[in-house]
This record gives sequence, structure tokens and C-alpha cells, in this order.
Amino acid sequence: MQDWFYSLFQMIPYRCKACKARFYAYRSGETSSKMRTSEELKVVALRRKRKWQHTKKAIALYALGAAVLVVCLFIFMQQRVE
Repeated sequence: MQDWFYSLFQMIPYRCKACKARFYAYRSGETSSKMRTSEELKVVALRRKRKWQHTKKAIALYALGAAVLVVCLFIFMQQRVE
């Protein structure tokens, strides 16, 4: 619940490797070399890439569904009751 609340303010959770303390920081700090190691930056980049791929698939499915709906509505509207 707390993570969700902070995400509204563009903040994400981090954990200190030394003391294991958990804290929140703004997303803009993700690219900061002070906040993350090079391996963590690679993981962040991979997560963003996979999330974007997932988003593209979702957009394509919604577009396909909308197109099918439009075609069905067109066909049903063309049928005339005699």
C-alpha cells in the first residue's frame, strides 16, 4: 500500500546495500551513478525495455479489438430488416 502511494508522486523504493535500510527516491534519480551501480542500471534498462514491449503488445491488442468491434458494427448496421 505504501509503495502504491509513493508511486503516485513518481517515487520508487530503494534499499541500501550497506545497512539494508529501505527508502524512497524520485524516479529521475534512476540514471544517477550515485544511486545505482552499473549492474543495477543494466537491470533498470532491461526492465524498461520489457515493460515497453508489454505496453506495445497491449496497445496492439486493444487496437485489434477496436477494429473487430468496428467491423462487426459495420456488418450489423448494413443488414436491413425487411
